[in-house]
Amino acid sequence: MMTRKNIFKRSPGFWQRVLFIVLVTFLVGTEARAQERPKIGLALSGGGAKGFAHVGVIKVLEEIGLPIDFITGTSMGSIVGGLYAIGYSVGELEELVTATDWKNLFRDRIRRRDLAIESKMLDGRYMLSLPLYGLALGLPTGLIAGQKISKLFERLTLPYHNVSDFQQFPIPFACVATDIVTGEVVVLDHGYLPEAMRASMSIPSVFTPVEIDDHLLVDGMLVRNFPVEEVRALGADIIIGVDVGAGLHGREDLTSLGAILGQAMGFMDAESTTRQRKLCDVLIVPDLEGLSAVDFAKAPEIIARGEAAARAVLPQLQALADSLQGASQRVADFSQIDVDAILLKEIKVDGLKKVESKLLFSQINLKVPARTNLKEIERAIDRIYNTQFFERVTYKLDQDNDAYVLEIRVVEKNRTFFRTGLNYNSRDNLSAIFNTVLRNVLGKSSQLSLDFLVGSRVQLAARYFIHPGLLSRLGIQTRASYIDDFVDIHFGDNGKARLNINAGFAEILFGSAFSNKFGLGVGIRVEYADINPELALFNFQSVTEEFVALVGVFSLDLLDRTYFPTSGLSIFSRHEIADRDFGSDATFSRNFADVKLALPLSRRLALHAEVVLGTSNGDGLPAHYPFILGGLDTPALLLEREMTRTSFVGLESQELFGKHLQSFHLALQYEFASKAFLVARANAGNVFDEWDFDIFANDRYESGIGLTLGLITPFGPLEVSAMHGSRHDFITHLNVGFKF
Repeated sequence: MMTRKNIFKRSPGFWQRVLFIVLVTFLVGTEARAQERPKIGLALSGGGAKGFAHVGVIKVLEEIGLPIDFITGTSMGSIVGGLYAIGYSVGELEELVTATDWKNLFRDRIRRRDLAIESKMLDGRYMLSLPLYGLALGLPTGLIAGQKISKLFERLTLPYHNVSDFQQFPIPFACVATDIVTGEVVVLDHGYLPEAMRASMSIPSVFTPVEIDDHLLVDGMLVRNFPVEEVRALGADIIIGVDVGAGLHGREDLTSLGAILGQAMGFMDAESTTRQRKLCDVLIVPDLEGLSAVDFAKAPEIIARGEAAARAVLPQLQALADSLQGASQRVADFSQIDVDAILLKEIKVDGLKKVESKLLFSQINLKVPARTNLKEIERAIDRIYNTQFFERVTYKLDQDNDAYVLEIRVVEKNRTFFRTGLNYNSRDNLSAIFNTVLRNVLGKSSQLSLDFLVGSRVQLAARYFIHPGLLSRLGIQTRASYIDDFVDIHFGDNGKARLNINAGFAEILFGSAFSNKFGLGVGIRVEYADINPELALFNFQSVTEEFVALVGVFSLDLLDRTYFPTSGLSIFSRHEIADRDFGSDATFSRNFADVKLALPLSRRLALHAEVVLGTSNGDGLPAHYPFILGGLDTPALLLEREMTRTSFVGLESQELFGKHLQSFHLALQYEFASKAFLVARANAGNVFDEWDFDIFANDRYESGIGLTLGLITPFGPLEVSAMHGSRHDFITHLNVGFKF
């Protein structure tokens, strides 16, 4: 018979078993209580650079051991929140926001050195570019496509490229964007994290919209700058909200265009933000007085203010942390990828419509399967973007066992756009250029550029380039041009003669395509010229010429800038040969070479050196084919203005003409303020009827010295020059605007 006494009878090991049961019960109860504890959500608002304050707040939350179970963010809040959610530490976030060159990130302009050689030839001609929709001019959907920002996000989130469910992050995460079509809030809790963060920060008219799941998305600040509802929807019971939004300004603060625009956008979200603040259990509003959304250089101060704001409510935060004592703390779970040893098994491309895949793969230049590194992948993305056929190029690395599939996504540029430029200089007075570019209209991977130039010189020009897809680097370029121009032939004190030249040509070249360093092409040219004297001091008869010539062109361009370069090397050579035996009406040859070097001597001082040589032979040399020397930015070859423009101080513009050309140049360029230059020049050279390379013959060369004060402006270079030479005591020259 079992009695109470029997039940508590001490059998061997009885108390040990009781102690074990009690301990297990306690641990299970503790775990159950931990699992049942309230979930903490963190909502981070947008605010541009002011969003750096979120880092300071998170620093305090970690310091007191307050666990975060869910995070939502808008705009900059989505960036800080997204990176923290995948495992970045506070220290890493602080280093990121303080060390990043945010100003550079917001510039999509391609460095000149990275442009294709074909684009370098035409760089620095146009001051305005607008898209064309049919025959109507439009405005771009945003000033910035965000190429550099996307590349940064892709690099930072690399270990989570293949995690499409944001709830699977170490801390579940969602960010907010606005559907610009419907005006609705769009919660991004799945997909591709870099793309989601990019969409959440797409300030309308500043950044181009991002298309995700049939939504055209812009910055979430328009409808939900403070995403508190969204963190509660994820499952948060207690919400800590950090609002760095500007709020609405008083009348006395509305003194600038930026303030007015900010106020206008603030009205759209003001009611929502008020409502969201009331939903917070702990509301943190950092004091950011005197700071703006674009104060990216003040990251340390902004972080410190965020930390101070969190410490101001420390009793509330500490009480919350104490009530959750025993709850599991966040452990950084940022699985790393060896960026120096990435095994690629496949490359996929998405988004191609009018561009040949062979063109794109010729720029990728990555072998599969093979090992590569992140730097090479990013360089491949840059090369694709630098072709200028794409508005944005992004990538994703999908892990497949020990290897990766590289997915490249492209957004092709608008097919047509209009460009224009203005120039005033002492020789030509006022000129204007109007340009239309049609991409992929006359074939895939093609570009047609049409120029109309008006002023003292009138020119119609067409340039057509196509990558036919036959070979990875083969390109075909066709040019046609008509020009109505004049040249002045100087006779010292006896005056000058003016010749009017009406000429047209068509040229086709076969050669290398889309190299950013050099180009090489061979082809054929057909040309017509009608030359008439307007003012002649000698018996010059009108001339009409027609001929066919074989052409070879080589160019190497490593200069960092078109105007006032500080480093790099440029080589351009052009060779033409015509022979009656090949069906031409004339027999001649002409060879031209121009070598320029820019060598930095210090941060502000650069040395320029240039050698220009030209030689021609044959009794059938066309009357407008002699080499030209004299003045600033004068073309040595009349019909090849873009690539043969050179300067010779001390001579009038186009003062000397001859069958052979030799000129040598040195200059010291000093940047005494940002984009402001002082250039001291010296040169020697001449044109000749017979080639003789005797550089030590003092009476053989004309010489000159000059001083130029120059500024780089949004409308092009502004240059004022004074010169002295062996023929002239004093010459001045003024240039305003881009040169074409």
